[in-house]
Amino acid sequence: MASLSAPARSVRVERGSHGTTIEVPAGVALDEPILIEYQLDAATMLHTQLTVGDGARVTVIERIIGGGPGVNARATADVVAGDRADVTYAVLNLSADGSNVEAHRQSTAGIDARTRWCLALLGGARSDDELTVKLGRAGDTGEIAALFFPVGKQSVALATTALHAVGSTTSDTVVRAIAAGHGRGRFLGNIHIAPQAHGSEASLRDDSLIFGADAHIDAIPALEIGANDVKAFHGATIGAIDDEHLFYVMSRGIDRLAAEKLIALGFFEPALARFPGEALRDELRGLLEAKLAGARA
Repeated sequence: MASLSAPARSVRVERGSHGTTIEVPAGVALDEPILIEYQLDAATMLHTQLTVGDGARVTVIERIIGGGPGVNARATADVVAGDRADVTYAVLNLSADGSNVEAHRQSTAGIDARTRWCLALLGGARSDDELTVKLGRAGDTGEIAALFFPVGKQSVALATTALHAVGSTTSDTVVRAIAAGHGRGRFLGNIHIAPQAHGSEASLRDDSLIFGADAHIDAIPALEIGANDVKAFHGATIGAIDDEHLFYVMSRGIDRLAAEKLIALGFFEPALARFPGEALRDELRGLLEAKLAGARA
């Protein structure tokens, strides 16, 4: 079941039990986000279609909640942004323990458009997410920020692709992840620069922390460049909390568990800071703190 906040009257919205269609007319700038909430049931198909006109600005926040053992959901989202449009689409997977969510999301944009995706994969038993940002017109900018935190026996697999189809396009991907307990994580980050995409700029940064001997994360950055005169960077790190950093925090009179908590929560900030709105960021900090407390209990 889908529920939706009331957007401006000029925005056309069609919603149903398993999907939502949103159309933002050209030139409309929405100061408040459009909120979508999907409640999972036994077998759920969710689809969101967002079309944004030339010069329009909109933020959409999608929440996936509910479900439980045996619930399998498939979520899709298609974003089409017009020339000079500014679109932010945030997803919070907060589904209940035992839920399995598979998601496929993509965006395309017009000239000088900006699309920003923010993914927080924090719920369920298993999350498999795939996101493709297509940069097909000159001046396009695509941003991806993602965080995940599998604990217990949770599993998260995230794949992102920044596809530079033409030149003079820019992409930036930032991912932060922690795994604890028997949690499993996998990130595949793709940058693809087509042969005709001269002058493109792309960066990808993924950093992960492991808490405990039984947790595991794989990080696979992939860079495919077919053009000359481009700027491209990718990098990934996986490790435990640095002992010197931990010692420095503890030297301020903070016990070990509290020091680890401060470091872990601060570790997520480069990705979390890109999510829209302080209220949402504070909510995510609270959710991350709760997961950390549970992992350390």
